[in-house]
Amino acid sequence: MPFKSKLFLIPLIVFCAGAQSVERRYQASMDESSWKLTEHSPVACRIEHQIPLFGSAVFTQEAGRGLRLELNSRHRFGKGVNVELRSEATSWNAKTNPTVLARFETSGRRSLFRIPVGVAEQAFYELSRGSQPGFLFYDEQPLLASLSTVRFGEAEVAFKKCVEELHHLNFDDVRVSSIHFEPDNEFASVEQEETSFKRMLEYLKVDKSVSEIVVSGHADNTGLDCYNEGLSERRAWYVYDLLIALGIDSRLLRIAYFGEQQPASKGASKNSLAANRRVTVELRR
Repeated sequence: MPFKSKLFLIPLIVFCAGAQSVERRYQASMDESSWKLTEHSPVACRIEHQIPLFGSAVFTQEAGRGLRLELNSRHRFGKGVNVELRSEATSWNAKTNPTVLARFETSGRRSLFRIPVGVAEQAFYELSRGSQPGFLFYDEQPLLASLSTVRFGEAEVAFKKCVEELHHLNFDDVRVSSIHFEPDNEFASVEQEETSFKRMLEYLKVDKSVSEIVVSGHADNTGLDCYNEGLSERRAWYVYDLLIALGIDSRLLRIAYFGEQQPASKGASKNSLAANRRVTVELRR
């Protein structure tokens, strides 16, 4: 269903580079303002807020990571436009002056700017206490995109509950795991079998977005090329069978092998050679 929107153009006087200009404000009206929990899973929580005729604001927290805030815009901003993230009282309770929370410059790309975790947490707190964070763009004509506090409380409760239930591991923490081998051996030790993929397997129980698991075999360069290629293949198939035995769906698995062509560590030292005798397992979404 299309999102109905209203544009509020509230004339405010701001000063930029010594000149007086009228500020355009984009903000959801009280009856249309909403915050929606759009993702609730063990790996990510997300709430979104539509800013009519401007874009949206999104708070996200992934498993094992801090709070993120993204501002998405339909407007195009060049690189280097100064932006203030500030908090102000609501129009029906305007007793204090706006407080500047952070300053940014636009990147000129789709992702307007990076907002640090601490700033995102402060913006979330401002909304929870009834204030309105807003992004003031000092462009040719100043523009303010405000986050309405109306109905934020309802989504805040659900979002916080989701965050409490997040898994402790992040996808990037377990995306790639490796198991290592002794020279000329295509089977790893029992200890390696028990520990190499422990965290990855734990994570896979909660993340259903993983669409492929790539098993890649490798060898060091101490033998002939053809021998090392065959050895890396046998190592990859060994890990393939191991993962199935550990409960992984075979339909997710894909085999690759590279012999000595993709060393993890260059050189001929004992440690370098040991690092290269491996099978890597990579999760893909």
